[in-house]
Amino acid sequence: MATKRIDWIDTAKGIGIFLVVWGHFYADDTLKIIIYGFHMPLFFFLSGYLYKIRDIRFLPFLKKKSQQLLLPFFIFQILTFAIVNGLSLVGSGQLYEPLMKQVSQFFFLQGEVGFNSPLWFLVVLFSVEIVFYLCTRYVKKGQWLVIALLFILAFLLSKNEDIRVMFGLQVLPVSLLFYYVGFKCKEWRILERKAWSSWYMIILGAIAYLCTMFYLNQGQIVGFRSNNLGNFFLFAVGALLGIITFCLICKKIGKSVLWELFGRNSLIIMGTHYFFLILFANAWKLFMHETLAAVYPIWVTLLLTVFAFSVYYVIFRIIQKLKK
Repeated sequence: MATKRIDWIDTAKGIGIFLVVWGHFYADDTLKIIIYGFHMPLFFFLSGYLYKIRDIRFLPFLKKKSQQLLLPFFIFQILTFAIVNGLSLVGSGQLYEPLMKQVSQFFFLQGEVGFNSPLWFLVVLFSVEIVFYLCTRYVKKGQWLVIALLFILAFLLSKNEDIRVMFGLQVLPVSLLFYYVGFKCKEWRILERKAWSSWYMIILGAIAYLCTMFYLNQGQIVGFRSNNLGNFFLFAVGALLGIITFCLICKKIGKSVLWELFGRNSLIIMGTHYFFLILFANAWKLFMHETLAAVYPIWVTLLLTVFAFSVYYVIFRIIQKLKK
């Protein structure tokens, strides 16, 4: 039973990271509305779904999560700052941005992480994991009060769009909510219920999600990191509809060697896919003698995404063979 659960979660992470990358590769508004409405809540949900309450002391837990999340964050930051500043120095003789601003971005001190913006997720997930550990370990009664407080905080913060706080703490409450929902879905075996598994329910869920995002929430392009959510309640409902529907589809797909490969390496993809933006921009300028536009048709962005994942596939397969 546990193997089956892990299999579909790897599939969900694989397809989920594909959607993340697709949304970042010059996607138009329609695609962004569909993907951005649930893709970041999805990864907090899946992390909560995988969380297991263990009898582990705080310091060992802190060390483990630091190695899993903060260490990759700084490794990717070092790599990113080296590449973007190296290219900038070669091209213009100047740093990519002023040094002190880059120092602030490197340590995520003012709510920005610099060029490789998806890295914010690692730091916020680290904070979520720590807070959730403390809640489950020390708040034995009245956890619903904590969740109610989180909901209120998330709602109030959603009223202040485009704010940036150190370590991305402005999205900690809403991120914790989706993490908690994922944890409870596993505990209550929500996704295991046969009534939810029919294609009829999946199609109904997909229609409900699209209607919520395009019509009820007025086509809001969700900016999760900056709390640009539109109507908070409609966003929450829409995101949950999208997550549940997506997970049910992934359960139907089940074990997939391809998606499992990407799912197990989703952290690497998340931390490196922005480098393809540099590649695309320079290749386009070299061959077309013009800069890339901000938006392209869906088929163009899909081709760019497939190209990137083809490169990832080759790299991951080579690594697999070398490990044998």
